[in-house]
This record gives sequence, structure tokens and C-alpha cells, in this order.
Amino acid sequence: MRELFYPNTVAVIGVSSSNTNIGLTFDFQGIIYEVGPKGGVLAGRRIYKSVLDIPDHVDLAVILTPAATVPDILEECGQKGIRWAIVESAGFREYGEEGKKIEDEIVRVAKKWNLRFVGPNCIGLVNMENGLCCPFTPLNRAIRLGDISMISQSGGVGISIMNLMANEGLGLNKFASVGNMLNIEIEELLSYFIEDPGTKYILLYLEGIRDGRRLMEVARKSPKPVLAFKANIGQYGKSIASSHTASLSSNDRVVDAAFRQVGIVRVDDATTLGNNLKILHLQPMLGKNLAIIARSGGHAVIAADACEMSGLNLAAFPKDFLDEIEKHFRASVIKLTNPLDLGDLFDLDIYAKIIETTLAQKEVDGIIFLHTSISPIETQATRDLFKRVIELSKKQDKPVAIYISTDDQEISYLKRSHNYPVFTQVVETVRALELNRRYHAEKKIVQQPQEIPSFKVDKKHIKPILEKARSEKRDPLLHEAVEVLKLYGIPIAEGVPVKDKDEAIEAAKKLGFPVAMKIISEQISHKSDVGGVQLNLRSEKGVADAHDDMIKRILQAYPDKNIDGMLIQSMVTGGRELIIGGRQDEQFGPVVMIGLGGIFVEILGEISLRVAPISRRDALDMIHELRGSAIFEGARGTKPSDIEAVVDVLLRLSQLLCEFPEVKELDINPLRVFHQKKGCIALDARIILDKEV
Repeated sequence: MRELFYPNTVAVIGVSSSNTNIGLTFDFQGIIYEVGPKGGVLAGRRIYKSVLDIPDHVDLAVILTPAATVPDILEECGQKGIRWAIVESAGFREYGEEGKKIEDEIVRVAKKWNLRFVGPNCIGLVNMENGLCCPFTPLNRAIRLGDISMISQSGGVGISIMNLMANEGLGLNKFASVGNMLNIEIEELLSYFIEDPGTKYILLYLEGIRDGRRLMEVARKSPKPVLAFKANIGQYGKSIASSHTASLSSNDRVVDAAFRQVGIVRVDDATTLGNNLKILHLQPMLGKNLAIIARSGGHAVIAADACEMSGLNLAAFPKDFLDEIEKHFRASVIKLTNPLDLGDLFDLDIYAKIIETTLAQKEVDGIIFLHTSISPIETQATRDLFKRVIELSKKQDKPVAIYISTDDQEISYLKRSHNYPVFTQVVETVRALELNRRYHAEKKIVQQPQEIPSFKVDKKHIKPILEKARSEKRDPLLHEAVEVLKLYGIPIAEGVPVKDKDEAIEAAKKLGFPVAMKIISEQISHKSDVGGVQLNLRSEKGVADAHDDMIKRILQAYPDKNIDGMLIQSMVTGGRELIIGGRQDEQFGPVVMIGLGGIFVEILGEISLRVAPISRRDALDMIHELRGSAIFEGARGTKPSDIEAVVDVLLRLSQLLCEFPEVKELDINPLRVFHQKKGCIALDARIILDKEV
């Protein structure tokens, strides 16, 4: 992949002698050959009619010609011995079936010659280290060399992010616009950037994810921060993306979970993106204890509120530390605490000394410094203070996030002059520093090896159940789904499938009253919605009446539904309800879910997800992410629930979904969880099969 970004010779195919040709270099030191079908001369340089006419070896071909011409051009590149290309042309599958045929042809030609290419439908590559810059659109020359590399599925968004970086004083190292990704995909470029010495931070702009598991595998190994701006999350965005980059879309909750599992920092807007890129350049914040130093008491209050909302703590300052600071005040009119209000101080050199002393405190993990440059008289003093703060932060290896209030021109100067973040909104400064802390804490955990448990399962008895259902073009019936769970060691309420009323009565007598009765029908998924569940039946008459009533009501309301029987189950009372389930995601494969149970899961939408297989730590994290998890942990003196039993169910379900990909969806709703060490039990199950697997 290095040859792609560091070519010695480049052929640009699709130029003419017209003066409308674009500039293609940022002082590129290699050799450039122009190629165009009409030949001619451009700026005193020969335009070759074909790459085959170029007398020297060519490392990289940049193709800017109409889509229909690309297969023949790639054929010539292959004959010439060119092994790398960038196809910037549009007009492929994003424009319909004819374009798809051209795509198929260029894939065939590239495979024939073992030629790797970026695109098509992209704006190409930029390498600020060697001046390689081949987008067909002129770029902002204010972009400077830095340590951030970007991969973007949209050329336009990529350019706008580069402009944002230039405005924020952030430097670019490399940029790749990937377009339709027919040959070189995001994961390959990500792997290269992870190993690339010049790249310290990696940014992805994604509209679709084709191979989520591969993306996770690569990102998990990265010692460098990986940020992702994932768009195309709603129905409106999907219709645009399909014609714009012919991309695929993923369930957004799954994307969130997958990114968290491997330490990818997700951003949702340009402001957050800029702030996160800036804050991750600071030293790691290794704890939650924050010091706020402000020139304005009002700013200090706003920051303290944001600190509390972000889950950060205000560090406690020793009395002798505060007494030493107070000696510098002209009047003792401000009570010193954390936040430190320095409104009575006007000597900026003392500000630097206070920051130095604060950083040295063991109780302080990081600082928010809120500064206001009052008049032009302070401009140089502020610049000097800025330099001192940067030095102190590096020396103490603790982050100092700086907010500055001054005129736009001075802010722009500070951003351009230092490779150090400058913030202009108080709350965003605090949120960004919390991101710094959270990233380093979570990344450390993510990279710790986790054991994926494996349970012994009698698969030979499960396969016939699923194969029978698939052969009959249906999903497993209720009692079949229950049997699959039992074979995986998932505790489920004892039940007996029956065909008629007499069998129902006999089953109830065998199980012992009270019992529950549930409809069995391949056409009815949500049983309670159609009156297909009767609970707490305490006698033979109760069972008989419930059976007749259920059949009558369902057939009256849904005369076209087939009833395959009933499931008689022992009644289970007590405990708290969860829903546990999973599905096969198109991009990420098996996904496990947990949420608040019963009928409220679809109303409240309170769930947590992980891409399977999951570890015990993953399972615990899923439970603790639920906002209602305190209920299960023993809130307000109540007895805690058996969380370990829930963890066991999640792990077994994870294994089931990985081992049987034909299980498209699976729900256990509800899972009744009892007190600690008393276990849990599933009361109902639903399995939906992929009939095509």
C-alpha cells in the first residue's frame, strides 16, 4: 500500500492542452506524465496519447476519463506494468445497470493484471509528506502537514473536513477518497494508516459499512485513535447514499455498539469532530478529577455545571495551595475553591505559575483553563501565556484544555501558530476533555484480551428442529423454539405442547396448577396481541374454559390464521423482567441484545447491544448500560437480582447465534430474573429463520 501513497512516477490520464486543466500537485517531487487521447502539449510538456507511449516505468495511474473508457485504459495500464491506479471517474453502478456492467468489466481487467485501484467515483489521494495531490478539484492551500489521516466515502465531505482542519490549525498527513470501493476497501487503508509512521490519528467518514466484522477486527488492533463520522443513519439518508456512493447502510444501534467494542470514537457532527480531533492531541487524562481555572466567575460556573453533567469531579485543593494563590490577589474579595476564580489577578505570568502548581497536585488529572483576553494590550502576554501552558502540559504529562475569548483574528492566529487545541465554547471544552478521559480509559480495556466462553451443546438434536422448519418454509413453533433454548442450557419454564382441550387438561394436571396457556401458531408472532396468552389457570375447568375462549376469540378476530395447538407451562411468579435476544446483522453478523422486558421494550426502547461472540465482560457491560440496571443491582435497599445468571444466558445466546447463522432473529421475552443466586428463567421464546441460508 505504501507504493500507492509514495509513487516516483505518476501518469495522469485524461488531460488536454486546454488551459482549463487543473493543477495536480502540492510540490510533488516525482515525475508526472500527462496522457490524453488527442496528444498535444501542456505547459511545454508532451501529452502522450496512451500510457503505452510513455518511455519509462509508471508507478501510479490517475484516471479522469468517462466511465466507458476506463476498462480499456486499465487494460493498457496492465500491459504497461502499472500496478496501482486511482479511478476518479463517475458513472458506474450509482447511475444504473449500464454503469454496473462497466464496473464488472474493470474489476475483471484489474484482476487479470493484478492491478489494485482506488475508486471509482472518488476524488483520489493526498499525501502531504511528498506533495502527492491528485483530486480533480483544487484544494485549500492553507492545509498544512500534520499527523491526521482520513479515509472518506464522500469526496465532498472529505474536502469540507480538510477545510475544517485548516481552520482549526489541525494538520493533514494523508487523505483517501474511496468512492465505490470496487478493489481497495476501507479496511485495507485503515490497516495501512495504523502502520504508517506519519499518521498518529485516523478519521473515517462512512456512509455504509460492507464488512463490519473486518472493520472491527482491524480497528481493535489500532494503538492510534480512530474516529468515525457515520452518516446515512435514517431512511432519508439511505435514498441519497444509494445514488451517491452506492453504499450499504447498517442498523445504527449496531454500529454504535460495534464502535464501542473496539474503541472507535464516533462523532455525529462537524463541531464534535473538530473538538474530538483537537482534544485527543492533548496528553491523556487518566482520571476524573478536574481543576477549573477561570478569569471569569461566570465562565467558571458554566464549566462547573458542564463538569457535573459530563461525569467529571472537581478536585479538592489543599488549604496551603489556596493560601499560596491568595497571596497574589490585590484584594481578598473572592473565596478561592475549585473552580479557581482569578478575576482579581491581572498578571498573566502569575496565571502560568498557578497552572504549573495546579498540574503538580496529585489530586488533579487535568485542567480546564478559561481565559479572556481583555484588550489589545494583553495580546502578546496572552500569546506568551499560551506557549507556557503548552510547555507545562507536556512537562507534567497532564492535559490542559484551553478556552479563549478574544477577537476572531487573534483566535485564528493562535490556532495556526501552535499544534495545540483552542476552544471557543466553555461547555464544548469540558465535553471534549471528558472524551479524552473516556477514550483512554475504554481503549485500555478494549485492548485487554478477553476469553470467549464455549459451552458444550448437543447440536445434533438442534439441527433437525431447524431443518424441519426450513424445509416447511416456516419458523420454529413455540415449543420447538423452547426446545432449542433448552438444548443450549438456557433455563426455560417447563411446558408441554398439546393439540386439543383434553390434552391441555392432562398436561396441566401433570405439571401441577397453576399453569399458563399459550397459542402455538406459525402465523402468530405476538401472542398477547391476539389474546393468545392465558395466565394463572388454577383448575381443570379453568383450563377448559380458557382453551375454548382462546380458540373462539382468535378465530373470530383472525379467521385466516391456523392454530397448531397450545403450550401449557408451569406458572412462574416473582422476579424482575428482561428481554434478551439477538439477530443476524447484514454487515456485522450475529448481534446480542438485552433490554427492559415485558410489553415495554418496544415502547421504551431501552436496550443494549453487542456484536457476538461476547465475553463475560461484554455481557456485564450490556447489563450495566441499561438505565434501569440499578433496579437489578439492589437499589434503595432491595435485594439484588441474579445478574450472573443473566450473564450466563447472554453468553449461551451469543454462542447459539454464532453457531447457527440460519437463526435470523431470536427473542426471549420475558426472562424472569430472581434474587441473587436464585437464577433466572425464560417464559417465552420466538425464533425467526433465514430461509435462504
